[in-house]
Amino acid sequence: MLHPALQFGLLLASMGVVACSGASATKPTVVYASSGKLLRVYALDAARAELTLKQTLPELENDVHYVAVHPSRKYLYVSCSEIPPPKDRPVVNAIHAFTIDGKTGTLASLGPTYASPLARAVHVSVDRTGHYLLMAHNFAESASVLRLNADGSLGAPVQQPEERQHLGFLAHQVRVDPSNRWAFVPVRGNETSLGHMAIFDFHDGVLQKRSVLDYPSGLGPRHLDFHPTKPWVYVAMENGNRLITYEHRDGVLTQRFDTTTLASPGGGSPGQGAGAIHVHPSGQWVYVSNRDTSPGDGGENSVAVFAIDAATGEPKLVQSMDAHGISPRTMTLDPSGHVLIVANQTKGPNGAEPNLSVFRIGSDGKLTYVRTYPQAGGDAWWVGALSLP
Repeated sequence: MLHPALQFGLLLASMGVVACSGASATKPTVVYASSGKLLRVYALDAARAELTLKQTLPELENDVHYVAVHPSRKYLYVSCSEIPPPKDRPVVNAIHAFTIDGKTGTLASLGPTYASPLARAVHVSVDRTGHYLLMAHNFAESASVLRLNADGSLGAPVQQPEERQHLGFLAHQVRVDPSNRWAFVPVRGNETSLGHMAIFDFHDGVLQKRSVLDYPSGLGPRHLDFHPTKPWVYVAMENGNRLITYEHRDGVLTQRFDTTTLASPGGGSPGQGAGAIHVHPSGQWVYVSNRDTSPGDGGENSVAVFAIDAATGEPKLVQSMDAHGISPRTMTLDPSGHVLIVANQTKGPNGAEPNLSVFRIGSDGKLTYVRTYPQAGGDAWWVGALSLP
């Protein structure tokens, strides 16, 4: 067993913090943010909660919908696709690989792109070994896997038991759990189809479906996140604006708590839905975005802050913070846990650009708004932060 001091040092390292004698220093942190076909690279000053633009990649062929970072933090993977999909020809989609400069965080293209026969990947993630890229295909109602080569470039597809799993409309995320043994695919559903949670056994890149958890009409999952030390899984229900807490044991989810994400649950805006979800690195809080895609109808564009009960995992709403923009689609926590950044996807009613809104995280987990960075170029689909290796 490791000495407690070494265990603590490894924990800090996993959060991007380096322990020093008599002081602590934070590794340089970069933020990647997409706007339409553009992908931008920022340096983050966590103390000032300030972003400095370092690079804007040339336009990719289509909108940048989601991005995943390799666990080594040396490589980055980007999913691009056409939205809305064209009706008169096949949709153009691609997965790109990039290297991450270890000193600046800037990106350089790495190897050929990959076009999946399952079309748009609305979400991508890398497994915890760094050997596989997982993709959730919303229109194809399926998940798939690419091998990753030793140099970080894209490899060949992993043959699956079913090329199309027919998971339902729409598969919105694919994540492996901390053990790297199980993969979860939230399937949102809509007015005419129910939402589900598909659970797969994950081994050597193969997704073997084990079970499907069905939700009643009016509830549909979008994204989930895992507690860093406990077997708790937090699921943001886009349909219904709920936060559902599960205990996870060997691929089985047991519901423990069901909590509203809204400050005013009876608002009734037709465009209201929950969005992104992130558990704080400390495991003390969980953050969920609320999106109102029909601004002016009385809905909430906000970040709901929940304190997590350390004994039971129950989340309790302690703050509902205005997102300072419209439709907060994605958000990110910096690795030190001091800053939260929201990507507000669409233009405001007054024509204001989509933006990145930056918030400080207090010692109680609550947010304080600091500043906003307009994002010219198109919808702000994605934002993510990482410390450089």
